[in-house]
Amino acid sequence: MVVQSQQRIYAPVARDLDVVVDNLAGVWSSQQTRHAAVARRLAHILATPGKRVRPAVTLLASRLWGRDPDDRTIKMATAVELLHIATLIHDDTVDSADTRRGRATASSLWGGNMAVLLGDYVFATSAIFVCDTNSVRLIRRFAETIADLSRGELHEMLDAWSPGVTRDDYFARVYDKTASLFSTAAESGAVLGGGDADGVEALRSYGRDMGIAYQIVDDLFDFQCASDELGKPVGHDLGEGVLTLPSLIALHSGKAPGLEEYLAAESSCRPSLLPEAYAQVRASGALSEARGTAEEYLDRAAAALLSVPASEARESLLGLVQYARLRVS
Repeated sequence: MVVQSQQRIYAPVARDLDVVVDNLAGVWSSQQTRHAAVARRLAHILATPGKRVRPAVTLLASRLWGRDPDDRTIKMATAVELLHIATLIHDDTVDSADTRRGRATASSLWGGNMAVLLGDYVFATSAIFVCDTNSVRLIRRFAETIADLSRGELHEMLDAWSPGVTRDDYFARVYDKTASLFSTAAESGAVLGGGDADGVEALRSYGRDMGIAYQIVDDLFDFQCASDELGKPVGHDLGEGVLTLPSLIALHSGKAPGLEEYLAAESSCRPSLLPEAYAQVRASGALSEARGTAEEYLDRAAAALLSVPASEARESLLGLVQYARLRVS
């Protein structure tokens, strides 16, 4: 199968994605006359270029049963992207990150207190857009997703530096932190597009498996990319004591004794032990095994789409799976 560019994948919903981007701009421009300083800060946050994968999934899923995306679907796609942006603001604040995709983070520019409040504002605004769908089902699902995202962050913090973390713990955390929003993006599009119960469940599964694969790939990038490619310092997760799939595989294989020593060390000694722990994870074969796991989830995502009608939108959703495979390789 020929891997398409993202621009070509998004082609069926390109105009609607443009409306989503306009809606994002409207969030900050609406503050221009009330408080210019707030507007400038929101503009910086919301102008950060992203791949817009999640809103594209919502819009594409809504087309699977022959309907063109309507205003409610575009509002939902906007909400999904705003929620994603809000989580990034809070993640960067918790992680004390200086940059995101090459741009200074809100916390590094204006401090943690301002960043948290800006993130809260974007969270709340995303909920307003969901309410405009007039779907109690989607409003509830969206609220559940916010709870999932928060729970994932809490578990990540509480599990840091713990060698007792299992793969089941990891996948539960990954669902909460990443896959829950992918799943909601796909499910909501299917609901608004008129999908039947089986179709909605298929899209929910597609989003979940895509989200898990995306997170595994991000975990791999933490061990194999340059900082400017990753958008954050390489080795950041391990430096914070966060055990992702590659480090868990290496830890449980017994091939990374330096990682065990690093986790058990006093905090003052850890910086000197980090390079060896990082190198042992890379040398253990864990990255290859984690890649294989990501591929399995992408296979599941593609299989979930076999039960929905063939269409240009389905080809685009499959194209996103193939595009994700490029990230794995």
